[in-house]
Amino acid sequence: MKKLHLITFAIALVAILVSCTNKKAGQTKDRSVGGTSEILLVTQNDEQWNGSIGQAVRDFFEDVQYGLPQPEKTFRVAHININALNDMFKKHRNIIFAEIVPDLPNPIIESQYDWQSAPQYAIRIKAKDAATWIKMFDNQKDELKKIFDKNERARFMDFFRPMANAKVMETLKNAYGFTMTVPEGYYVASNKDYCTWLRKEETDKSFGLVVYQIPYKSTDDLNEDRLIKTCDSVLKKYIPGPADGSYMALDTEFVPPYFEIIPDFPAGYAVEMRGQWNTVGEFMGGPYVAYTIINPEATRLITVMGYIYYPNKPKRDLLRQVETIIWSLKF
Repeated sequence: MKKLHLITFAIALVAILVSCTNKKAGQTKDRSVGGTSEILLVTQNDEQWNGSIGQAVRDFFEDVQYGLPQPEKTFRVAHININALNDMFKKHRNIIFAEIVPDLPNPIIESQYDWQSAPQYAIRIKAKDAATWIKMFDNQKDELKKIFDKNERARFMDFFRPMANAKVMETLKNAYGFTMTVPEGYYVASNKDYCTWLRKEETDKSFGLVVYQIPYKSTDDLNEDRLIKTCDSVLKKYIPGPADGSYMALDTEFVPPYFEIIPDFPAGYAVEMRGQWNTVGEFMGGPYVAYTIINPEATRLITVMGYIYYPNKPKRDLLRQVETIIWSLKF
């Protein structure tokens, strides 16, 4: 692993991001292991896991994910001690090493992308005591989450890419000018007026992708209230429910949409919206995530919304699947 002496957090952050792109051409790695949305914390002893270090990692990564009907952790943090780190555990997709070195003058970070497998990110934080270790972790945990989220999407895309649905993808390319890796099982339920509804129906669950575009006039079109109103009007008009007169809508009262700017979205600057949808006139609902982007000519706003219907069952990992599909969007 590459050693980085920390002078400032900015230096550490740049080093982490650079290491993520430092892969040798033609290099092949074993497929990474680990459960979906799982992080492996490797400590020197059980006291670190049960104490403030383990608690800090769990408090952040095991926080409840917003927008899911049942409480579900964003990640699951698994644990082993360093003496149990065998070849299998070294291939875990997301690894954090905690190391306390009492006579260490300055904290150190060692990090590497695709260390023993791919996709993988391994990071080691060394510090003289637990308080210093936690301070360094807190300084970079948001960037770590972005990297681990990226690894989860890469894992799903490894499965989706070989079974891409060429017919559906061609429909999207012709209508909107972008490519998006949509796996087999999805079909075009409707496609009119620059609104395309893709569905995947299974015995006990449903997946959906709603793609629509509107003229882009100014940055006011990216206003949160306007994005909500536009999405609601599209859903009401084009996404009917199972009963006559019923239709899909965003929940704006009990689980208000949460927004985040995504500057590094593959298709460019994007606005992420996530929360819950429901069905007016029916007892149906579930989580969704949507991304709104400006097309390269800066003439249209394109939104892709992915949603899940899987009543009374865990939905975090299923939502990650539709999120992965949307993150493959490129002009």
